[in-house]
Amino acid sequence: MLTTPNSNLALNGAVIYLSIGLFINSITINLLLNKFFKLYAMSGNLYMIVYISYGVLIYYINHWYFKRDNLYLKIEKRFITESKKQKALGNIFVFVFVVGSVVFFMLTGYLVNKYWGGFK
Repeated sequence: MLTTPNSNLALNGAVIYLSIGLFINSITINLLLNKFFKLYAMSGNLYMIVYISYGVLIYYINHWYFKRDNLYLKIEKRFITESKKQKALGNIFVFVFVVGSVVFFMLTGYLVNKYWGGFK
């Protein structure tokens, strides 16, 4: 983060990637819980409002967490000496987390629609 022109942009980017993965994973878990346990029924508009609010909340909680006490500086200090191999593995892990979350969400939605009778 310290090597980017603006460390706030780097912090926001990291928080956005983390928030996207967490948001999509939580939607997937919600989808499965709702399908198998039928916990609630919400209209489409209410569902969108709730999940947009939830997504904004996830972002701001993560942003606050990493910004407080300059935690991102402590993280940067810990990983500044990592090798290129470790850095590549870290980038692969982040990529797999974000893209894997999206793929798992799409696969879950497909399976719920195709094999478990769809959404009702």
